[in-house]
Amino acid sequence: MIKILFFDYKHIEIIEGFKRNIEPPKKYGGNPVFVSGHPLEENWISLYGSVIRKPDGCWQMWYTTMMNNKKNLVLGYAESEDGIHWKRIENDAVKINETRTHFVFDREPHGAAIIYDEQETRENWKYKMICGASLSGCISVFHSRDGIHWIPAQKNPVIGTNPDCPMGFLRLPSDKYVAYHRPVFGDRRIARSESWDFINWSDAKTVIDQSPLDPPQTQFYGMGAASYGEYEIGTLWIYHTDHNDFGFWKMEGYQEPELVYTRTGYAWHRIEINMPWIKRGEKGAWDCGQIQPASAPVFLEDEIRVYYAGTRTTHGKSLETWNTSEPRCGIGFVSIKPDRFAGLVASDKGILLTRPFWSEVPQFFVNANIEGFLCVEITDVSGKPVPGFELENAIPMKGDSLYHPCRWKNNTGTSGLVNKDIRFKVVANNAKVYSLMAGSEKDVAKYRDFRVTYFPFEREKNFI
Repeated sequence: MIKILFFDYKHIEIIEGFKRNIEPPKKYGGNPVFVSGHPLEENWISLYGSVIRKPDGCWQMWYTTMMNNKKNLVLGYAESEDGIHWKRIENDAVKINETRTHFVFDREPHGAAIIYDEQETRENWKYKMICGASLSGCISVFHSRDGIHWIPAQKNPVIGTNPDCPMGFLRLPSDKYVAYHRPVFGDRRIARSESWDFINWSDAKTVIDQSPLDPPQTQFYGMGAASYGEYEIGTLWIYHTDHNDFGFWKMEGYQEPELVYTRTGYAWHRIEINMPWIKRGEKGAWDCGQIQPASAPVFLEDEIRVYYAGTRTTHGKSLETWNTSEPRCGIGFVSIKPDRFAGLVASDKGILLTRPFWSEVPQFFVNANIEGFLCVEITDVSGKPVPGFELENAIPMKGDSLYHPCRWKNNTGTSGLVNKDIRFKVVANNAKVYSLMAGSEKDVAKYRDFRVTYFPFEREKNFI
């Protein structure tokens, strides 16, 4: 399947009357779905951790907390049947006085990020975790059959840096593993390391740094990331330090994430600089202090969820300052529909023409919310309409759908468009367009599996 998104204008040739608009996700009305305050924990939790939904439907969450009275970091574990109602699960991985607990890892985990690796054939390696861990505190890797009992890899640490931050961790469609972490201890920027075997990792290379548009009090605390077609998308923790904090480490401030993306893994872009994608709550809300997203989103059939830890206090405020009966921290989530990160809005008449593309399955769809109308014309590379697919033959679309089918009157079929260089021409009024797609109905429903427009030699390679 081919898909054109609107993170930027790279795949658009001409655009008139459309305005690019960033789509904020919606907070779940029942947030928080999980709170701090368990008797075995300090009244603090963080999503230096991950939330996943296994193929069998079981939801799992790993979060960082402090073991009560010991002040050392541990990884807590919870499960859910629906991603909303969570329960801490007692197990024998970490015991206190020979009593089972809901902790699964007690080696001072920092920045823990976990994936369930469907491509893995070894049962004891299905779950993979990367984190800073004692004794060295540097980045180490672990594997597990159940996400509860963790086995260290034969070589640790694998990256000689203490992460001191949340990390992103993913396995790309190419099978390469990628980790996002800080370049060196305390350096609040984002670096990338890669591995083909999960054990041997490349040196860190900085991939996101401050922009000239950022004020002096802007730092990058960490980032979660996931593959999305030929892109990677991420939640960049923007750390706004307090301008009255003159300390070297800048411990006073708050975090709010921005949405970021890349085509290469190394040239990352903030979709809208200095615009938080998930905003802090109003004063007094459970998440009014700061927002800390999980290591990756959860991709459902028609929904993308981003879980996040929210706090009532800001960064640097000690645990002892919270003496009320309300939980100090909680975990909730925001939701967004597939592809709806950024849209092109036509309040009046809008026209756009895409760059050329080709498709082996020439069925065409539009992800759009249309209150007025939207029509699609198929043109050749020169911009000339393909006979039978002109605007005057297009059946107007209306309504809100992830997959509006493109149809034309008196059209005998699209078989003549197989592997032909074509363009989309979109004309709309009072509509918001999120993506344009070419492929079968089955293909477009797998919304994360797509390529984007191409260089001509890429098609020739397919026929050699």
